[in-house]
Amino acid sequence: MPLPSVRPKSSLADRVRRILASRGLSLADVSRASSGNRLAHIPHSFYSSLRKRSFSPSLYQLHSLSTLTGYRLVDWLALFGISLDDVSRFQVFFPSSRTVELDTRIYYPDALVPWLYDLKEADLSTPLAPLSQWVALGSRKRLDFLSPGAKKTFRYLKIGSHDALAFPDLLPGSIVRVRDDLSALRHAPIGKTPGRTMFLVRHGKGITCSRLYRSESDKIVLCSRQLPYAPLDLTVGTESVVLGTADVEIRSVATVRKPVVSAAFERYRAPSRLSPASPRLTAGAFIQSARKSCSISFREASERSRIIARELGDRRYYCSPGALSDYETRKVAPRHVHKLISICAIYFASAAELFESCGATLDSAGAHAMPREFLKPLLETPTSTREPSRFLREMERRFGRLPYFLRTAGSSMFGLQNPSLRDVFWAGGSLESKYSCLSGIRFLIVDRRQKRPRASLSCPIWAQPMYVLQKRDGGYLWGFCRLENGVLSVCSLAQRAKSVRLRNGVDAEIVGRVVSVIRQLM
Repeated sequence: MPLPSVRPKSSLADRVRRILASRGLSLADVSRASSGNRLAHIPHSFYSSLRKRSFSPSLYQLHSLSTLTGYRLVDWLALFGISLDDVSRFQVFFPSSRTVELDTRIYYPDALVPWLYDLKEADLSTPLAPLSQWVALGSRKRLDFLSPGAKKTFRYLKIGSHDALAFPDLLPGSIVRVRDDLSALRHAPIGKTPGRTMFLVRHGKGITCSRLYRSESDKIVLCSRQLPYAPLDLTVGTESVVLGTADVEIRSVATVRKPVVSAAFERYRAPSRLSPASPRLTAGAFIQSARKSCSISFREASERSRIIARELGDRRYYCSPGALSDYETRKVAPRHVHKLISICAIYFASAAELFESCGATLDSAGAHAMPREFLKPLLETPTSTREPSRFLREMERRFGRLPYFLRTAGSSMFGLQNPSLRDVFWAGGSLESKYSCLSGIRFLIVDRRQKRPRASLSCPIWAQPMYVLQKRDGGYLWGFCRLENGVLSVCSLAQRAKSVRLRNGVDAEIVGRVVSVIRQLM
């Protein structure tokens, strides 16, 4: 058996030498040019340090290399095995007690993602169909090729368990897209609620997704539909800002997290004024503000960093409770850039904003893409020449720009180890559900390993397990399902739908359990 190839320890140093040479620079030139800044100085022994397995440059040294060579800072980070796009991946995975905003920036636009190509014309009037009938994965394409040009951006939130005012229409842990549209609120008469529309509101205690009631022309009241949260009367402009309208929810239905009405939210409290925009925070002040916003302890944050270190296979991502406390007292970034990735992930902070507070703004460094030959074998070369998928273009026309920043978070969102197109079903042609919290479902994500229906007697009807079945004629149906004496009892979610009884393995067979749904809220 041939031995696995081992990368020589000097390969990274040689690669850095070739990168500098491509810009007409030597290590001595870089060392002299960076000597004015102690934190960003590149010493003459830099190549020797790179040959040590445990060494990694600091953020300021990487920023200096980026500035002097003109190559992007994200490319220098990728050279050392660090990806800022890992931040959103772990933000999706970790639960939050408070509603938080996800970091949606795509830091590496040259990243390659599997591209879809059409197998046949998609019939979107079909009530239920697997995507694998219409499209398939092809070769990889650059991300900036898939979404060229400046398009309308959206905010993405993760609903907290302690401020789930929109429950059960929005569940704790759900990822919600918010668009910049306040027409429903502006047109709502005084003393009325603007229908079932939910809005994102920033107030003195954070951000909340909720229905609103207009008590006066300049006053709004956060309304909880089901849970006994105390109503909060806010003045627009001084005590609150309405940021947008929720229009899409990615909801996990495999395990419904229970919301919590804490003592702080069950009693009426006088609203606090919005804090004025403060000048740029130092690194420590930014980290402290991010931790307080998501309401997490040092011990819990440390345990989360341990998970990140284990998943990424590098102990430098781990942050001890004492180190996390010390970081909040410093004005500069931690020694290892890996710590910054963990901090942004566990505190739901923006990596770009944290880098800016550290004095290493991404946009102030180099702007040119590093040649791919220097990043090999870290990056592949795109090979696909297929035309863009018509199905994907139609989805973007209907739903707006797709959340490409979630491309690496599929396992975290859906709880599937290796999600594929076979696990995704189009349900946009189905009738609307009689349960408002399950209306507007367009996609189902199915776990094909779970094929034995089990009812959860402690859950309400809308939270019961749902399954996808395939009938003998090749069609599909889905809904609440029970198995008794070899007979499947399926209750569809649609209005005026009747229960259907099918012989298991004869009339129909179970494809799998629905673990997540993607639904339109408007």
